[in-house]
Amino acid sequence: MKDELLVWVNSPATTWLPLVGLTGALFATLLAFGLKSAIHGRPHSARVAQTGGTFLLGEFFMEWGLWVFAPFARFAVRLGLHPDTLSWTSLVLTIAAAALIGQGAFGLGGWLLLVGSACDSLDGSVARARGLASDAGETLDAVIDRWAEIATFFGYAYYYRDDPMAFSIACAACAGAVLVSYTRAKGEGFGIDAKMGTMQRHERAAYLITATILSSIAEVVWPSAGRPRHLLVLGALALIAIFANWTGARRTAYIRAELRKR
Repeated sequence: MKDELLVWVNSPATTWLPLVGLTGALFATLLAFGLKSAIHGRPHSARVAQTGGTFLLGEFFMEWGLWVFAPFARFAVRLGLHPDTLSWTSLVLTIAAAALIGQGAFGLGGWLLLVGSACDSLDGSVARARGLASDAGETLDAVIDRWAEIATFFGYAYYYRDDPMAFSIACAACAGAVLVSYTRAKGEGFGIDAKMGTMQRHERAAYLITATILSSIAEVVWPSAGRPRHLLVLGALALIAIFANWTGARRTAYIRAELRKR
């Protein structure tokens, strides 16, 4: 029964068909956003300005993402959804995705990660639109983000539990992800804005989701003889492990240097 379930969740119905529709829609919105930006100028939101782009994910693509999600945010506002509901929904979906990935169902797991990440992106927009933004809400959102991300990396680590090198890469990526968020929060506690570096949360999510979905499709086209290693996913985890830990170390050094100046 378990093998039959895995066959279904890795079937074209959960990989090829969603990819074709989603890819077409994304390219259409990217073209529309590019034309709009060329004619009227690219939007400059406060959220993107605060987060900042990097060479791994530029501000143009971040603004495009916000523009794509804007109609969904307005729809959620009309439905009267509370931002906390979206936050908790993102956590439930992400944990479900991590469980599927741990069992090798990278196709459906990747799509659930995408939907969970979308819910996480919407909660802040809905909170601001409904006038519900608060420190309490931001605290809940930050804690849920950490739970969701750690669960995701645990899912990958569990899948690679019999592969020492891949397991270590997944663990290093998890450590780096936590370190990036923690060092910035620690700096803000001292009044220091340590936002330099790469592999912030939105970047990590973009790379992992893309690699997971594409890797599941590659496995349908070129099935492995044994247990798939999902090299695209390993590559994404390795990039996160390297750049996230580097960013964490860089932020730590910057915060210490600023504190010494005082």
